[in-house]
Amino acid sequence: MILILALALFLVFCLLLVLTFRTAYYSPANRKEDPRHIPSSEQYQQVAEGILALVDNIASYPFEPVSILSDDGLTLAGRYYHVQDGAPVVIVFHGYRSTAYRDCAGMFKMCMELGYNVLLPDMRAHGKSQGRVITLGIRERFDCLRWVEYIVRRCGEDTRILISGCSMGAATVMMSAELLPEQVKGIACDCGYTSPRAIMTDVCGKMHLQPNLAYFFLRLSARLLGGFDPDERSSLQSLENSRTPALFVHGEEDMYVPCSMVYENYDACAAEIKQLLTVPGAGHGLSFLVDETSYRQTFHSFLQKIGFLP
Repeated sequence: MILILALALFLVFCLLLVLTFRTAYYSPANRKEDPRHIPSSEQYQQVAEGILALVDNIASYPFEPVSILSDDGLTLAGRYYHVQDGAPVVIVFHGYRSTAYRDCAGMFKMCMELGYNVLLPDMRAHGKSQGRVITLGIRERFDCLRWVEYIVRRCGEDTRILISGCSMGAATVMMSAELLPEQVKGIACDCGYTSPRAIMTDVCGKMHLQPNLAYFFLRLSARLLGGFDPDERSSLQSLENSRTPALFVHGEEDMYVPCSMVYENYDACAAEIKQLLTVPGAGHGLSFLVDETSYRQTFHSFLQKIGFLP
């Protein structure tokens, strides 16, 4: 009887691990991220028209499909938009279970207006990129470096590069900050979290789960089934060791990544040049849509400081 009970408990434990892994990290082969899908919450519905206009703006530009190979053998896909030879290149990374067409649309619009070349990668386990496991920036940070190397090979050793990201894309950029080569003159991070652990425990708390117990299953399932440790690196650790100029943006009414995290990231950043913008009334990834004027002014000020503008 005791053996049967122990076996039943073990099976329940294993089932919880599998369910946790599939919910948090697994990305199916038939995934279909819809850039025109808008969450039903009031924050998003209020700016729905603006979101769709930005998505349509990206879709109106011709691009070259490009790809690279990740360190662990995945083919990663991207869209390269070439405006002019010798111009800076901006690489923009999208968020968790999302698309570049939606998350990167505001940054894309500004960069195209400035005459920059733009690369929009599909993160691993998203879009046309291979992979079944989303690692919240742990492995993606090395993918970021491989995309930088691709641009340097393609455009030349003297190419000036800016890396930007939204949400998980921003966390990926921050986690890569201490490893970036000299061609990367700055990073721009919109609503990025401080660490995988911090964002997952925060989300679990909002779901009325016991955060520490839930994170036990989240970390164990990542290690056993996903082959990575979410505690391996954090945005804060990398920013503490980075001298790359950084711009931090966050909506003050962000319901997904707490705005308090942007202050932690900003304070941790060891770069001499760093800027911070928080936007009142803006939800997750909506700062550009809620206050485009402030976003543009802050972004242009940052570009000037890193030598991207006269």
